[in-house]
Amino acid sequence: LEHAQTEIKRAGKRFRMLILTNPDNPTGGIYSHQQLLKYTNWCIDHGIHMVVNEIYGLSLINTKHSVIREDYTEDTVFCSFANIMQAKQSDLLHLWYAFSKDLGISGLRIGLVYSQNEAFIKAYGNVNLSHTVSNYTQWVLQLLMSDTEFMSSYLANNCERLTESYAVVIQHLKELQIPYVPARGSLFTWLDLSELLVENTSTAEHNLWLDLYRSAGVLLTPGEGFGHSKKGLFRLVYPCVLKHDLETAMDRLSRFVLRKRQNES
Repeated sequence: LEHAQTEIKRAGKRFRMLILTNPDNPTGGIYSHQQLLKYTNWCIDHGIHMVVNEIYGLSLINTKHSVIREDYTEDTVFCSFANIMQAKQSDLLHLWYAFSKDLGISGLRIGLVYSQNEAFIKAYGNVNLSHTVSNYTQWVLQLLMSDTEFMSSYLANNCERLTESYAVVIQHLKELQIPYVPARGSLFTWLDLSELLVENTSTAEHNLWLDLYRSAGVLLTPGEGFGHSKKGLFRLVYPCVLKHDLETAMDRLSRFVLRKRQNES
């Protein structure tokens, strides 16, 4: 953060806000309570607003699964930023959340912001007037959230199915010896296909992405879309399909990688 602040000042700008997504998009990593607290204290000391987006906060991976457990040397548990906000009572801390990812209802466009900054809440309310949620949608969501038995069952099943799907992806990546970032939450796997690039350029990354889609029918998200400087990184989204379909997609990805390696050799 100190380095980032120095670079921002050098560019003639001001470091006004730190935004984190927890769990992270695209890596699926989780910021520990200690990390969040460290960033919180730094932001408060420097008068910088800190916003944490927890849109994937209930989409967590069971890191004890037999296929993936060796990837985790530390037992990092998701901790909501709301706990730190409650303890700090600072106008500089804010929390975002939306129901679109954890509940799979992105089409309804429902979210919330939690802050103890009254001036911010007032301004945000004025901006939000043109984006109010319909009465019917609020009613349906209220019924859903009030059914604690269903929600508990849903979240447990969601975690189990996410983990099983994630394990399918990781099993294939391990067999192919493709580097990846072990995820703890969210809906993604961040993998490294840089070995398949013909050159270390954005054009080569784009061509690899397009070749994978056209020849194998597998659509990933290039790392350049996330502002990453290294070429050949891709985000893989694995939920919302049946396990059989996911297996088919990973088999296609495997054949594509093996064919590329064979051609290069």
